[in-house]
Amino acid sequence: MAAAAKKDVVVRPEGMPTFMDPQTNRGNEEVGAEDLTIPRIGLIQDLSPQRKKSDPEYIEGAEEGMLFNTVSTVLYGEEVPVIPCYFRREFAIWKDRKAGGGFRGAFGDEDTANMALAELEDGDQCEVIETAQHFVLVGHADKWDEAVVSMSKSKMKAHRQLNSLVRMQEGDRFAHIYRMKAIPAQNAAGEAYFNLAFSHMGWVDTQEVYTRANELYEAVKAGKKDVKRDDHQD
Repeated sequence: MAAAAKKDVVVRPEGMPTFMDPQTNRGNEEVGAEDLTIPRIGLIQDLSPQRKKSDPEYIEGAEEGMLFNTVSTVLYGEEVPVIPCYFRREFAIWKDRKAGGGFRGAFGDEDTANMALAELEDGDQCEVIETAQHFVLVGHADKWDEAVVSMSKSKMKAHRQLNSLVRMQEGDRFAHIYRMKAIPAQNAAGEAYFNLAFSHMGWVDTQEVYTRANELYEAVKAGKKDVKRDDHQD
């Protein structure tokens, strides 16, 4: 007698009411990868809005030197593992926070960005910022989430460190895991702040995570996913 076919086990998400079907995802039929943006990993400084209770961006428990997700507001602590999947350099135009802030566009080279800046009515309140966009998977709470580490100005040193570490390894960019850590630093005026530092941790050790990293690489390369632009970069 043939053995009965084994039924798939349906896992119900924690907290989902029993009257809901965990196997359906209705309402999202028209949502494609091109409709999605990837949150950034921010770094909290002494005067960051995430520390001010009166600010809409306030995060309970936020302290300077903590890494956090700019969309979910999850606090990662002072270090977190990341898998770099794709790197892109761009020249972004941002309006000064004190003038209302806002993203005005990103360009592949500085000359094009400066020409676009000159055409803006509020261009005198904006600046072109060279930015290294590192699309990564970030490990937290036993899972890997998509995120972007945007590095500009003082963080460009950390960007070069990460790219140098990646170049030293064998295999794909996303074949290795790195530790991203907040470290104390000082600017030219002697003022204290926190910057980023990276160190190599080892190979990605599961095919599932490697496949996810490859999918993020393909989506960003094809222009189907990009960094979330609603918030001003650090």
